[in-house]
Amino acid sequence: MELLLSMLVGIAAGLLVLAVGSGLKQEERVQERLGSYLKDRDQLDDEERARINLRQVLEKVSRVFASYSYTQKLQYDLLQAGIPLKGEEFLTLWGGLAFVLPPLVWLLTFNLPLALLVLVLGAVIPKLYLQGRMEGRRHKLNQQLGDALTVMANALRAGFSFQQAMDTVCRELPPPISEEFGIALREIHLGANLEDALLNMGARAGSEDLDMVISAVLIQRQAGGNLAQILENIAGTIRERARIKGEIKTLTAQGRISGLVIGLLPVGLLFALLIINPGYISTMLDSSLGVILLGIAFGSELLGAFIISRMVKIDY
Repeated sequence: MELLLSMLVGIAAGLLVLAVGSGLKQEERVQERLGSYLKDRDQLDDEERARINLRQVLEKVSRVFASYSYTQKLQYDLLQAGIPLKGEEFLTLWGGLAFVLPPLVWLLTFNLPLALLVLVLGAVIPKLYLQGRMEGRRHKLNQQLGDALTVMANALRAGFSFQQAMDTVCRELPPPISEEFGIALREIHLGANLEDALLNMGARAGSEDLDMVISAVLIQRQAGGNLAQILENIAGTIRERARIKGEIKTLTAQGRISGLVIGLLPVGLLFALLIINPGYISTMLDSSLGVILLGIAFGSELLGAFIISRMVKIDY
């Protein structure tokens, strides 16, 4: 265990030195997202100035991860989740929680089981948080899509163009649907054509319902037809799909809650025992039989969670 901890501390220290050294050697550049604040830096209060300085340090350190292929995929996930971070910045924070925080916990408490638990939580919680934000934002966008299509259909019937109808959605509806349409409009104003802007919006949102709307709009632009009527028909279909999804979610609520409780209860109990009585758990970790039993329990947890998730998942 001491050898494993030493290796983790060495890896964490090496990553930090490499990241900081790589970031500090690069030339200073204007921070695109903070430009409006940096112009009047003297007028900012201490809290805002500290936040800007922290963001600059984060961007410098995170440059070491900018070239990774996983960073690009993570960037799309952050866009879908509505988190205002770059992929390399989120990866830097994730690595800090997974490799820097556990050694600090061990140095402060000298509790190796607690440090290992913090390592596991630091490696898992950021990904779970990102997935939760993605699903929540996608669900909210799908709920707003029917109203957005109705607004656009009414605007088209009033004589507006398609881009003006999109602008009406930006002004009349709340985020996240207004944000996505606003980004698409800005791309069009900067020179992108409508088809590319809509396809980019679909890639950012990650919504099957929105993909259906985009496909219908692109087909109508090629084949012709009454776009307002098409949008109204799709809005009715999306509302019916949302109603069915709600009924399915209600019927499977008991199974999902049971799986959540069964999955989190042992982990929560382990965490509580590590804080209240560390010696009780360290007895199991010190013996090979205890480690084997914990491994079997962990595998059984994963298997049970997978089976329950498949039971409550309904394809429609």
